[in-house]
Amino acid sequence: MKLNTFCLVVLALLALTSNPAAAEDASYVMPMDGKAPTEIYQGQGMINSVDAKAGKIALSHGPIASLGLKAMTTNFDVVDRSLLAHLKKGQKVQFTLIQAGLGQYAISVIATIK
Repeated sequence: MKLNTFCLVVLALLALTSNPAAAEDASYVMPMDGKAPTEIYQGQGMINSVDAKAGKIALSHGPIASLGLKAMTTNFDVVDRSLLAHLKKGQKVQFTLIQAGLGQYAISVIATIK
């Protein structure tokens, strides 16, 4: 069931990233297990460091208005450590955050941009 939910989230995120106008808007994904919808947030930034073993990435990112975040440097956890496999310091990225706990957010999708 978790795999189905993960696939649904990834597909929804891919649809959102194909529309640049939605890049800063919060959206909702309805998990297949019937629980409350999960909010997702889009952002862009530059990689400061990657710790694939720990599943963490430090990003200098622009404002994420839908979360009320100003431009800053933030250390994020990632949902899946394999997301970090080919990322390097200095790359520009577009990413998607999901709520991972009260006031905590994790990256569920990340891709390099030019």
